[in-house]
Amino acid sequence: MKTLFAIAAVLGLLAGHALGQGAQADQIKRRAKELSNQNNVRQGVPSPAQPAARRTPTGAKPPAASASTAQPQGLAKLQADLAGLKPGSPATAAQKQQLINDVIAACRGTKPSSSGITAFVNDLTASLAEKPLEPAQQMRLAEDIEATLNSAAMPSAQFDAIIADVQAILQVTGSKRNLAISAASRLKAVGVEVRRGSAQ
Repeated sequence: MKTLFAIAAVLGLLAGHALGQGAQADQIKRRAKELSNQNNVRQGVPSPAQPAARRTPTGAKPPAASASTAQPQGLAKLQADLAGLKPGSPATAAQKQQLINDVIAACRGTKPSSSGITAFVNDLTASLAEKPLEPAQQMRLAEDIEATLNSAAMPSAQFDAIIADVQAILQVTGSKRNLAISAASRLKAVGVEVRRGSAQ
C-alpha cells in the first residue's frame, strides 16, 4: 500500500512538472512572437491592417494616391490626435475627449460602447505618456485602430494580427509591457464588440 502511494506521489510530481514545462514553453512562444512583431514594426514591415493593394515592399515607393486609395478622413484625424500627445505629460481631458470622438467617428458600421472606447483611450494615452510616436508609428497605429473599428468582415487571423501589431508599436516606442498589453486588450474588446454587433 505504501508503495502504491509512493508511486502515485511520484507520478503526480512528474505530471505537475510536465504541465509546468508546457506552460513555460507557451510563455516563451508568446514572448518570441511579441519580439517578432516588434521587429516588424522597427523594420517597417507593412501593418496587417493595410489592404493588400496598399502594401508595398520595404524601401519601395508607394503608388500615387488616387481617389480610391486616398487616406480616409477618420484616419487622418486619428493620426493628428496621436501626434498631439506629448511625452512627459499626461493627456489632457480635452485631448482624451477629442480622441474618443474621433475613434467613434472612424467607425463606419456598428458603433461600440462609449465606455469601451473610453477605457481604450485611457489605456492608450497612459501607454504613450513616456515617449512620443514617430510619424510612421502614428500612421501605423492609426491604421490599426481604424481597421479594428471596421473589422466586421475581417478574418479572425488578420484581426488578431492587428491587435498584436498595436501592442508591438506601443512596446517599440518604449511603453511598459503591461500598459501595451492593456491598451491592445482594450482595443480588442472594442473590436470584438463591433464584430459581434455586426453579426446580429
